[in-house]
Amino acid sequence: MKKVCAAVSLAIVMVMLSSVFCFGAESLKIEKTVPFNGQEKTTKDNMCVKVYFNKAVGNKASKAVNKDKFKITNDEGKAFPTRIYYNSKNPKFALITIDTNKVKVRGSNAIQDNTYYTCTLSKGFTANDGGTLPADQKIRFRTLNQTRDTMVYMVMMFVLFGGMIFFTMRQSQKQKIDEAVEAGKKSTFNPYKEAQKTGKSVQQVVAEHKKALEKQKKKQARKGTGNAKDDPFRDGDAYRVKRPRPASEGGSTYKTGRRAIAEAEKAKKEAEKAARKANNYGKKKK
Repeated sequence: MKKVCAAVSLAIVMVMLSSVFCFGAESLKIEKTVPFNGQEKTTKDNMCVKVYFNKAVGNKASKAVNKDKFKITNDEGKAFPTRIYYNSKNPKFALITIDTNKVKVRGSNAIQDNTYYTCTLSKGFTANDGGTLPADQKIRFRTLNQTRDTMVYMVMMFVLFGGMIFFTMRQSQKQKIDEAVEAGKKSTFNPYKEAQKTGKSVQQVVAEHKKALEKQKKKQARKGTGNAKDDPFRDGDAYRVKRPRPASEGGSTYKTGRRAIAEAEKAKKEAEKAARKANNYGKKKK
């Protein structure tokens, strides 16, 4: 019985140990990348690929194994100088970049616009616990067409500034016209300029101007514009009349009796004057 129990216990321990080994040897996986596989319009400046794993990477042993297991190439298969950076605060993260110190800024060896590039992590890329990538992992992406985008931005800016200049010039021209009209309204008659413009004498121009003003005044008087500046019969807020007129001329039939009283007063004064004359103005006869 003791032998059977010992055999069962040994079997359980072996199963448990084998499960731990299997767990420790779990494959390394890529959970996310930036840019993602197939992404368009990525920046070519400081080109890099951020890789997020399911396990920690970057200890001394895994660094030694992984130093040649990543690369970035174009569609022609040309490989660019590449470096990898690990993060001690986030051990499941790695940053793969092109070494800009070894890549030309211009020419065929430089990073190009509107071009596909592929970041490859080779089979066997190892985590800190010994887990590895079971197969090559590729992240393919394309850089943006910066020349075309710059041209689009320039066209948009040209249209924007052109519109602003157009409307500014139009507004300025309108303002000048308004100022000219206003100045024309406020300007006084200059007989010398008018004579120079028409070829007539100054006296003739002045006479014609006076005649035109009189004609305009008569016309406005007939229309009854009521304009204090142009109406010759208006004095401030009151109208002037040519002569005093009785109310009867305006159609009134009302009689106040003032005329009769005035006539009676006049007759009385004439009678008193006649009496004084008949009495020799109060003088005694000698």
